[in-house]
Amino acid sequence: MKGAEKNTPVFALDSSSDKSGESESTEGALGMVIDPELARIASPHAPRSVLSLPIKQEQRHYAYRNPWVARAFTVLDRVGGSFFEKKRERPETIERVLVMRPDHLGDVLFSFPALRALREALPDSRIDFLVGPWARPLLPDDPKDLHGVAIVEFAAPWLVRPKRVRFGLGATLRLARLLRKRARTLGGRYDMVLDLRGDFQLILAARLSGARYLAGRGHTGLGFLLDAEVEEMPGRHQVERNLSMIESAGFGPFKTTNPSLNLTEDEKKRGRLLLLEHGIDGSQILIGVHVGAGAATKLWRADKFAQLIKRIIVDLPAQVILFGAGGDRTAVDDVKIVLAQVQTEGRVFDLCGKLPDLREFMMAAGECALFVGNDSGPSHIAASLGMSVISVFSGTNDPAEWGPRGQRVLVVRKRIECEGCGLTECDHHSCMTELDVDVVYQAVRRCV
Repeated sequence: MKGAEKNTPVFALDSSSDKSGESESTEGALGMVIDPELARIASPHAPRSVLSLPIKQEQRHYAYRNPWVARAFTVLDRVGGSFFEKKRERPETIERVLVMRPDHLGDVLFSFPALRALREALPDSRIDFLVGPWARPLLPDDPKDLHGVAIVEFAAPWLVRPKRVRFGLGATLRLARLLRKRARTLGGRYDMVLDLRGDFQLILAARLSGARYLAGRGHTGLGFLLDAEVEEMPGRHQVERNLSMIESAGFGPFKTTNPSLNLTEDEKKRGRLLLLEHGIDGSQILIGVHVGAGAATKLWRADKFAQLIKRIIVDLPAQVILFGAGGDRTAVDDVKIVLAQVQTEGRVFDLCGKLPDLREFMMAAGECALFVGNDSGPSHIAASLGMSVISVFSGTNDPAEWGPRGQRVLVVRKRIECEGCGLTECDHHSCMTELDVDVVYQAVRRCV
């Protein structure tokens, strides 16, 4: 569709849906694309960008929108770099490794392939994975089920949603103390720390913990404290960026894989029981819907979700399950208000806030034939469970970099001139207000 307008809707299957595993034409490598501009989503078998170690100060591009903040860190890094010019060599023997990703659900999932690759490279090393407590349920209790990786929890206040603080020096010092204490338990300081997020506060905490070798990204500042700094990779997915971090530390190269989550047989049975407890017998096609998101700019309007659900229950032999945490209550209620004039008994089930444990959500959602949601943690979880997923994607982020990864993922979005804005608030929100219900409904029809 070479004549497609910039603002035409886009359907794009995840690149991993190409079962042949061969590099074909642009469309073949992506599975199916109705807009050639999505060709920038690279095949998972394409090589990652060449790394520059160390990155020079003039090559570093800061992530801050405020130019004064960016200038302040530029000066700080330039001054700091004059005192820390010498980069330490990677230890010959690596016995203890820390991987840091204490942020959001999708980000944690995107790190799974890197953890797998690191374990492959270091089969006998102790590997710790630093995550926020909200992401802990994603991970199995038995380290053997996560490639022998042990979990360390820390709630970084600058990463909590809704954000409480922007910077947290006190919390950074607490994290440094936690890492030093953990290192003593392991019998010595970390030989290597990998900061997958690219966060100057995590970099500082790792350095204060006494880590022998530190790899990360300096785009938020303090890059001069890194021994190996990874270039940004515009247009490449976060999964690839995380793998590039492992490679920058001297391992690999690695093949790109998708994040994956597994439920035990007992958990699958529990999922069926959870649905039965809420009157959902599974006699019809089950479609899970999540109407929430971590930012206002990622939300498709409640009335549009309601119209979509109405079409589903009128035209298809399906039952719709509304999932969500307590913070999604308002959005779910807005959907139900619009649906008030429609007969929804036995067809639409409200489980918002009724599955407070994230693991229970995974069990229940895993019983659905299809999951529809915004660019949010639940959509990423569903994709990692191997489910069919329709991701209603706003223009805030590029799905080539941030979209759900899975073999049955369909991204639907509206192309607009200001896409990639990264905003959490928008005064026109055209990317979502102009995304037509019929476009998403046709995607549902294709999936069921």
